[in-house]
Amino acid sequence: MIESPNQDWSRSVVRLGLSTLVICLIAFWFWAFFLAPSGNPDRIEDRVWASNAENLCAEFRLTIQDLPLASTATTPNARANMIDEITVLVGSLVNSLESLGGGTEDDRFLIESWIYDWRIYIQDRNNYAEELRTEGDVAPLLTSLPSGSGSHLDRQNGFARVNDLDSCLDPGDF
Repeated sequence: MIESPNQDWSRSVVRLGLSTLVICLIAFWFWAFFLAPSGNPDRIEDRVWASNAENLCAEFRLTIQDLPLASTATTPNARANMIDEITVLVGSLVNSLESLGGGTEDDRFLIESWIYDWRIYIQDRNNYAEELRTEGDVAPLLTSLPSGSGSHLDRQNGFARVNDLDSCLDPGDF
């Protein structure tokens, strides 16, 4: 069978395309294994800042450890009052975390985003306490992320876990 010039050209194009694809795949995997930055992008570089933040959060945990959980309250109003008490302490903690110095420029962006999530969480706590007072026994409602892929609380706790800030997880009191 005699091949036409068009068939030779078609095979050459297919071979070139496949060769290009293989070279791109090899280049990508070389980059992924040897050149790409490693680690979690949410991990802050300044471990001194992380240590100071963990100390602040550990002090906060000691402050609230003897307070009763809001879930043990017998009435919605009592539960709201318990939530308010912890929320004041959470607000003080967040102010202290925000005033911590240090961190690289990238760290500061991550820290500010984390503080923003804490502020949303505080607002969610305040809203929940108000709903308990006005609507009775209702479930808490947490603000979701704009992407819809979880809540600010999820992201806030995720940041704490990635940075070994176990004492900086939400108090989990209600």
